[in-house]
Amino acid sequence: MNPPSKPRDRLLQILKEEPGLHFRAIQRKSGMALGQLEYHLYKLVKEEEIVERKDGRFKRYFLSVSANSERKLLGFHLRSKTSRSIIMLLLRKGSMDRENILRKLGSGDDIGNSLRSLISDRIVVDSQNTISLRNPDSVKDFIKNSRKSFLEELTDSFIDLLDEE
Repeated sequence: MNPPSKPRDRLLQILKEEPGLHFRAIQRKSGMALGQLEYHLYKLVKEEEIVERKDGRFKRYFLSVSANSERKLLGFHLRSKTSRSIIMLLLRKGSMDRENILRKLGSGDDIGNSLRSLISDRIVVDSQNTISLRNPDSVKDFIKNSRKSFLEELTDSFIDLLDEE
């Protein structure tokens, strides 16, 4: 399949295939210059074709109209270290009570906030203080289909860390 020729079409295609990428990952995939990418992302957000969602110090980008909003939210949460830890723990254990999750991952505000966000976004379900993934098969499929982008993102994060020194 040939990549789209217009810059914005190319960006939309990238975000369709890998929702939730941050700026540097999009830049690496698109090959665009930083200023060019910044301009086109700004215009796409302004035209409401894509949305930004803040994730710590990163902005993550998603298509505005998505046939599968669960996939979009899952991409966001799996790219967040704390949310990803919760999701992976629930994939291994099936379900756990809130106290065991906090004991296993730490009781910091990050864990509690991520857990609330996962529940609010309907990625996990809280039933009588038992937390489980709403659709574990969907999570597994998403991870299998996105593993290459996650490896690239880990590399990007490492490079960004080295650049800060």
